[in-house]
Formats: sequence, structure tokens, C-alpha cells
Amino acid sequence: METDTNQADMYELLQLMSSLNDTRRSILLALAHIYPRSVSGVQLSRLIGYSGKSRSLYRGVISHLKENEMIQIDQLTPKLYAIRINNEHPLLSVLVDLCKVHGQQSRRVYLKALEEE
Repeated sequence: METDTNQADMYELLQLMSSLNDTRRSILLALAHIYPRSVSGVQLSRLIGYSGKSRSLYRGVISHLKENEMIQIDQLTPKLYAIRINNEHPLLSVLVDLCKVHGQQSRRVYLKALEEE
């Protein structure tokens, strides 16, 4: 039975991810690979391949992901936010687990991108 539940969760995750646009999907994948680490908005834009000047383009995307409880945002200072995936979301916890088990190479790439600031 656990396999059926696991497959059902995987199917639901697949449906969720396919319903998102490229930017939202990129954000969730990047955050899932680096979980439990959080990043600033500038770091997130670098992780998903946006230039620093296009941060305003994804502000609505970030708000949407927060409203849908897919990410968590902590305000550290008036201008600095810590953004991380919401691992308590039932489907996103499956994504985080998948990334931990099968995404080690991608995790290294994302972490290296964070180090190159």
C-alpha cells in the first residue's frame, strides 16, 4: 500500500509542477535542491538565471508562491528577506525528498552558484 500512496503523491506532484509556469517551477526546483537553506531575492534570481535587474519581474511570482503556501519568506531586515521552500506542504515535501535522494549533482551546482556571489 505504501507504494500506491507514494505513486499517488508522485502523480500529484507531477500534476502540480506541470501546472506552474517556467519561472515558478524553476524557483521551486532550486529551493527544493538547496533545502533547508534559504536565500535572498538576489540569490534566488541568480539561481534561476535572472539578472539582478529583473528582480521586479518575479516579485509577483514570489507573492503568488507565498499566497499558495509553497514558499516561506522571513523578513530579516527592512530590505533583506530569506526565502525557502515550504517543506510542510504535502507535495513539496515529496519534491524535497526526491531532490535529497536523487538530486545531489544538481544540489552541488546550485550551491556552487550561491558561492560565486
